[in-house]
Parts: sequence; C-alpha cells; structure tokens
Amino acid sequence: FHINFSCKSDTQKDVMPFAIAGVLKHIKDITVFLNSIKQSYSRLGKAKAPKYITWSKSNRSDLIRIPAAFGEYHRAELRSPDTATNPYLAFALIIEAAMDGIRNFEELPPSTDINIFEATPEDLVGIDKLPETLKQAQNYAKTSEFVKKILPEKVINAFVK
Repeated sequence: FHINFSCKSDTQKDVMPFAIAGVLKHIKDITVFLNSIKQSYSRLGKAKAPKYITWSKSNRSDLIRIPAAFGEYHRAELRSPDTATNPYLAFALIIEAAMDGIRNFEELPPSTDINIFEATPEDLVGIDKLPETLKQAQNYAKTSEFVKKILPEKVINAFVK
C-alpha cells in the first residue's frame, strides 16, 4: 500500500522538494497513523518495505520514491503505509506535513541513491530510521506538537493508548 502525492505552486515554482522534506521531517510523528498495528512493524525493513527515512529517484528501497514521471504526472510515492491505515487520517497528516515543508522552505536532504536493502552498516551511518515498534511510534505521536495541531485529542488517544 503506497500513497502517492504531488503538488503545484500558483507561481509555477517547483515546491515538491519542500513538500517531500516536510513529510520526511514529520514521518516519525505520523508513523503510528500509517502503521497502526503491532504487525506493521515486523514488515518494515523486510520484503522491500522501507525502514530508513530516505528518498530517491533511482530505487525502490527508500521511504519516498520519485517515479520517473514528468509534468502533471510528477509525484512522490510514500512507501511505508500499510493496509491497516485509515486513509482519511493518513491524507490529512501527509498533506499537512507537506504544507509545513512548503511554508517553511524545508531543505530536502540529499537523495539516498543506494539500494538500502543491500547497503553495508557503513553505508547506513547517519541515516535515521522509522520507529521500529508500535510503542516507539505511539511515543513519537504522543509527544508531537505537529500531530496535536492537526488531530483531535480523542483521535490521538485512540492510537497511542
């Protein structure tokens, strides 16, 4: 289950790098809403599911992949959500994360143009990971000012209990 997103500016400026940077910035805080069950975390990092907070145009092992598409078909593919995802919450959080990146001109980190699944430990030094357990993801969401601005407390509590 992947979520694709794209965005355009009224000024024709390319805002996709800012949007992607915003999603990367907030991904730990929103992971529990994209991967809401314990079994979700046994999948991440295996069977081509992402584990690291990376992006790339060149391979499918990254959290965000930029498919080879141009113009109106230019998009980013967020690869961590699974089928337990509530799409309404996921879309709201991803849109807000992207908008935060655009509003704040978040700098997109360099792309990770290596196959993460074949990378050596040395290749992965300094690369941040998604939460590795449901409990970790819940803790990120529970303390996230970003999430608190977007979702009602009752919704947050339903996911972080």
